[in-house]
Amino acid sequence: MTHFVSHYGLWVVFGVVFLEVAGLPFIPGETALIAAAALASQGHGSIGWTIALSVVAAVVGAATGYGLGRARGREILAAWPWFERVTRPGVERSDEFFARHGSKAVFLGRFVPVLRATLGWMAGIGRMPWPRFMAWNVAGALVWGCGIGLAAYYAGAAIVNTVQRDAAIGVGVIAAILLVLVGLHFLRRRMERTS
Repeated sequence: MTHFVSHYGLWVVFGVVFLEVAGLPFIPGETALIAAAALASQGHGSIGWTIALSVVAAVVGAATGYGLGRARGREILAAWPWFERVTRPGVERSDEFFARHGSKAVFLGRFVPVLRATLGWMAGIGRMPWPRFMAWNVAGALVWGCGIGLAAYYAGAAIVNTVQRDAAIGVGVIAAILLVLVGLHFLRRRMERTS
């Protein structure tokens, strides 16, 4: 990731953060922010611009996810009958959850990788009011961008080395965990059918 950031600049950070927060959960948005901030600590770029672009990308990405979730989310979930049966209870719980805890979820979800990618969609599907969503979206993005960006900036070289060395391992571990979970889900379903 540090190679892409150093070679293509902050627009990579903006694009990657935007895509992750707009709904692609396995895009390394936070890793891009960390890499760019660590590079800025070594004189390759500005920490101010790194944080500013990351915050804007996070706000716009989540707002895009919200808009898509509100406009088409339920329609997408209802497109296939089997998928609707599976997701309907979750959507109903999501409506109730966002009515009671939407503000906290949008703010705190910013700090949890998979939640960060789905919070906009879920808030839109859950019909969270737009002004409330945007207020907490902006607040969460500011705290996330400044907190992660400044921590990475001051940690500097150690972060660059760790990201370069361990990024592939982290992606592999996440993929393995997902495969195991999917396998267990299908195994459970198969056992339920045979019972």
